[in-house]
Amino acid sequence: MAKPKPNNANILVGLGERIRKLRKKRGWTQEIMAEKIGMDRSFIADLERGKRNITILNLVVLAQGFDVTLSQLLSRL
Repeated sequence: MAKPKPNNANILVGLGERIRKLRKKRGWTQEIMAEKIGMDRSFIADLERGKRNITILNLVVLAQGFDVTLSQLLSRL
């Protein structure tokens, strides 16, 4: 039986939840995270709510900022 295709909105929401969890695990506010990784706070807020489709380059920046691999960031979304 064929594996169902993931819903793009679900992937974005799942990624947003992962980003929020990683941020909070480090005790960072969105403002602190924005400063540490060089992204706008409102962009981070939109990511966490699943409202933004992020580029691969920004995913790499996020993974580096959290000190995780890109694979770990995206695992099981």
